[in-house]
Amino acid sequence: MTATTITKRNLLFSIAASGFVWLLLSGVCEAAVPTVPRAFVSTTGGDNNPCSAVQPCRSFNQALTVVQPGGEIVVQDSGGYSTGFTITQSVTIDAGGFNASVISTSATNLCTINATEGEAVILRGISFHGASLGNNAIIASQGCDLYVEHCSISEFLGDGIVSIDGQLWVTDTDVRTCGNGIGVQAGALGGTLVVHNSRVSHCQSGFFISTTGAGNIVGLASNCTASLCTIGFAIGSFSSGSADMTLNSCRSLINGGGLSTTAQSTGNATTRLIACVVAKNGIGIDTSGGGSGLASVLGTGPGTSLIQDSGLGLTGFTNLK
Repeated sequence: MTATTITKRNLLFSIAASGFVWLLLSGVCEAAVPTVPRAFVSTTGGDNNPCSAVQPCRSFNQALTVVQPGGEIVVQDSGGYSTGFTITQSVTIDAGGFNASVISTSATNLCTINATEGEAVILRGISFHGASLGNNAIIASQGCDLYVEHCSISEFLGDGIVSIDGQLWVTDTDVRTCGNGIGVQAGALGGTLVVHNSRVSHCQSGFFISTTGAGNIVGLASNCTASLCTIGFAIGSFSSGSADMTLNSCRSLINGGGLSTTAQSTGNATTRLIACVVAKNGIGIDTSGGGSGLASVLGTGPGTSLIQDSGLGLTGFTNLK
């Protein structure tokens, strides 16, 4: 056998080996891509597991790396599942009847949602604990559709739930002792807030919508209660966009201000009351303006809603009906 033959054979072996290594690396890369429609988490699981029903993951963080866009993460038992996680796609995290807890260990957001417009994120049955340390409990910042159902949120320095230029639906959720409670902030794109059967206490603004750009924002709250807050319900327009909020069978009780409606620029701010109770607040209804926009509160007449506070703060552009 000549030296040339040996060299050619070694070269062939080298090429074959390189191809084998490439196939192995390709397999590793493919495994890193989300591949399952449903991932499972458990306190008895491990983050080296494939997140299957019989080999569950331990954390939301790991499950989010394997679940497909539009897929579901299923909680199998009660316990703690994260100290901070980020969602970048449509997904449902479903704790069912279990107590799935997440807790802050630093002054950061506990759940950050970077899913984009048209994508939907559903959070169901999760307890968010800020430990008087975390910033926002849940923040959605890129205009996605966010659904928060049957959750509990407490002790955050920032907001309980805030969506920026997005659509937010909240059902049967409690927020306690946060900077602000539940709301949507609009800029260029606008937004929507729909809240049902939820309660906020010991916050600055309990329920809030505001626009600081050209985007309009619309809100509807039904059977909701704000108590022991600086302001129970806050509606504000601070630019050319308008803010419009309807409160149906809501209660604002024992707050510094029961209801605040503000128009500070060219956009209008409107609050509509249907069968609501505003009582035991320092100031019942406050409207104010600083521009050509109109601040209006509709539905304060006798027989429409129960307004029992002795003081009404009326300044600026005011329209009470």
